[in-house]
Amino acid sequence: MSSVHTTAYQRLVAAAAQLKVPDAVLRVTAAPPPDPQPGQIWRAVWEDVVQLLLVTAVGDDDTVQAVPASFERFADADTLLLPASTSTLEEPLALWWGLETTLPWCVLDRQVSELTSRPPTLTAHTLADALADSQRGSAAAVSASGNEYREVLADRIAVLRSGQWAPQGSGGLPQLFRAKAVTAADLAAELKLPPPQALAVWRGQQPLTADQAAALAERLGQPAGQLIAANPALPPDVVHELNRPLRRAQVKVLAGRYDEGEHDARLRAAYGIFALAARQGGPAGPNWTARTDRYFELVLGE
Repeated sequence: MSSVHTTAYQRLVAAAAQLKVPDAVLRVTAAPPPDPQPGQIWRAVWEDVVQLLLVTAVGDDDTVQAVPASFERFADADTLLLPASTSTLEEPLALWWGLETTLPWCVLDRQVSELTSRPPTLTAHTLADALADSQRGSAAAVSASGNEYREVLADRIAVLRSGQWAPQGSGGLPQLFRAKAVTAADLAAELKLPPPQALAVWRGQQPLTADQAAALAERLGQPAGQLIAANPALPPDVVHELNRPLRRAQVKVLAGRYDEGEHDARLRAAYGIFALAARQGGPAGPNWTARTDRYFELVLGE
């Protein structure tokens, strides 16, 4: 482990041992995660990366603009150092504005704090003007450890930026069924589906769920993952629902229930929700939030 990793870890352990968690932080971490808003401080998690972030803006495509935040007092010329009074964490923070980037919602795991005061537009300049006693980093004061720590943050942000889970969905299931001489009646028998549902799957109007894909894998001579990839494309509103931080805790429970990773569990949920809506239908179109709630109620008993 490098010196900067060792120092950061030791300081974190020492700080945690003395830390009294503020009531505001306890309240926000105990509540269901909201959709992200500017000025909130989040824990982001993807693969083996965990990073604290300040959300500076929210896009209309399930993305946020975010700046890495740290408790370390390392800094570069683009870093803004905040005193403890500027967030509900009640701890000094370093905001690495040179690493501000666009991140997908799906990496956001838990809101942990928020700024106590924020300008309408969040930039390094507006925040420095709005928050008393904040300090700009100085290029002259950057140490070798500071440079190394910045590289660590940059690597973490690169992993978070790559976060994605939703497949394109080739829609190739009907062609595959025909190539393997699988009929709608075969699907009804093997998947124990009512004939109308089996016909919808055979025509590519209803997706295979993860369990159904596993059941058909040997018959079709294809891995279950490839069958899932041949499903019809997921409706954007289903993807949006499962991108929301609110759903991540449910996805984690689902992953534990089926002993699989979070990525596979999210796919399981997505196609389960899609299939549930396709079965139930309705003239006005599905309410995807309600359908998602219903899916997790059925599968998790919540």
